Amino acid sequence: MYVVTEKTRARGWTRIFQQRSNQLYPYFLLAPALVLIGAVSLYPTLYSFYLALTSVRKGVMVFVGLDNFATILASRQFWHSLQLTLIFGAFYITLTMLISFILALIFNRGLSLGGLCMTLIFIPWVLSEITSGVMWRWMFYRDYGVLQRLIGPLFGNVTLIATPAGAMGIVTAASVWRSTAFTMLLLLAGLQTIPKEVYEAASIDGATKWQAFWKVTWPLLRPTTLVTVVFLSIQVVNAVGMFLAITEGGPGNATEVLPLHMYREAIQYFHFGYGAALSVIMFLINAVLAVVYIRALRSESVWS
Repeated sequence: MYVVTEKTRARGWTRIFQQRSNQLYPYFLLAPALVLIGAVSLYPTLYSFYLALTSVRKGVMVFVGLDNFATILASRQFWHSLQLTLIFGAFYITLTMLISFILALIFNRGLSLGGLCMTLIFIPWVLSEITSGVMWRWMFYRDYGVLQRLIGPLFGNVTLIATPAGAMGIVTAASVWRSTAFTMLLLLAGLQTIPKEVYEAASIDGATKWQAFWKVTWPLLRPTTLVTVVFLSIQVVNAVGMFLAITEGGPGNATEVLPLHMYREAIQYFHFGYGAALSVIMFLINAVLAVVYIRALRSESVWS
């Protein structure tokens, strides 16, 4: 008959403790990072939800429920800012994808000075938004702006940055100029994952280069393209640096996109509850885009 001694029982508990410790060890390593993320991301997000339900009246924070959201939905400025965001996003995503796709196809074929060209293309991405924005604003000053003097005569010597369409066009061009490198890198990575044997098989079947592009390259690159478009869409919803550095929302409010509208209400006008409600709406838009982004990543893994 087997008798369980105290020593055997102690060894069993020690073995269980070691197994549990091995299972929990990775979580202990992740704990500092999770605490830091919670402190700088989760807590401000939850606090914004709380602020969105309040309003400062006579120096006292008062709970107002959903009044801030009702005010936002009834505000012409909100819908104007949302419309500007959509216009900016349409031109920004289209131009960035088009230019990046062409560059990705060129680099995928190979260049003699590909490394140097890649370095030059990535310089805008290295620069910060504020630095890039100030540089573009200087280039369109009326008296000594280089690009203003160069292309101003084409528009009747009008100061482009002082017109609504010109200001939006300048910010869009600057944003495309800065984002093209990273977008091209994503598309180039997608192109280089396509096996060369597929093109060889298409060539043996008599497919032309144009047919090979539409029947081989585009279907295999479509998941990567979808991921890139969603990524750029998230950037559009959070685009504030370029607008703040180049136009500050002007002339008037012609370039006051939704993120800049939120910044002005919360930081400049001290409407913290209203600004927090705007941030909640932007958070919901980002959440929807994040879900689409995750689903696009899953579809890309399935295709690969």
